[in-house]
Amino acid sequence: MIIGLTGVIASGKSSVAKYLKQLGATVIDADQVARQVVSPGTPALKEIVATFGPGVLHRDGTLNRKALANLVFANAAARKQLEKITHPHIETAINKLMKEFKEDHPGAVLVLEIPLLIEVGWQHKVDQVWLVTVDEEVQLKRLMERDKLTLPQALQRIASQMPLGEKKKYADVIIDNSGTPENTRLQVETFWQQINPS
Repeated sequence: MIIGLTGVIASGKSSVAKYLKQLGATVIDADQVARQVVSPGTPALKEIVATFGPGVLHRDGTLNRKALANLVFANAAARKQLEKITHPHIETAINKLMKEFKEDHPGAVLVLEIPLLIEVGWQHKVDQVWLVTVDEEVQLKRLMERDKLTLPQALQRIASQMPLGEKKKYADVIIDNSGTPENTRLQVETFWQQINPS
């Protein structure tokens, strides 16, 4: 079974992925894959530099993710350009990992942790969509603390994403991560037992 795990920014997808891992699932983190496809020397990184200029690189030639994020979150057209460059590379890498997993572990549970799962139409590639939600206040606080953002920067990043209400239409399972970690873990365990009643 393949679960597509998604949610709004700073909702706590990684915490839910960690609990699923503890329960026995294998997790593919799209953010990690995204980092790999833009490592030095890759076609994707060369294309990013050609499009956005050398200012998006650190001195050692690695991608300066913060500089790039500041560029694209302030400009919807630039964000679309970046997605057009990176998404095909990410999709190819994840498809390969999924194929290998299915061959090596028939019947096991694979979790694809993908922030933009619904935006890129990947809900069709998974058996269930698990959506992690969070109260707006909690989300804003977490995002500002985690990414060291000002309030306007955090609001800009939240506004750049598909609204939560829209995402809910695609969800088979909704996990509310506004409360304590223990509360979230119990929700994950309950839904896990429904797909793994052993």
